[in-house]
Amino acid sequence: MSIAAIIIKPEDKQFYVPVSTEAFFERCWIPGIKELELEITSYFYSPGIDVDENQFPELTNELILLKEWAKRNLTENESSHLVSRVDKLLEEMTVAFKEKEVIIYIG
Repeated sequence: MSIAAIIIKPEDKQFYVPVSTEAFFERCWIPGIKELELEITSYFYSPGIDVDENQFPELTNELILLKEWAKRNLTENESSHLVSRVDKLLEEMTVAFKEKEVIIYIG
């Protein structure tokens, strides 16, 4: 299984951003999420979360903190992989939220 971001409103079958495999998420994301006490990001794994443009600034802050944590606490390969996925997610969500009333499910 894997964790990805998809637009659920309005439905957009072209928007798909891979975030992490479950194994990598458990090994590399969850320790940082717990240590940093991140709220929105903690729902990526289970049960998943709907994110709208109002939550995007807070999510962006959480993901920036997680990237910094990864650079300090993970191996170079793990950190590089996590950072690249976070960067791609933020890039794609920034474009998606230019449209009004977009809701993105991450899970």
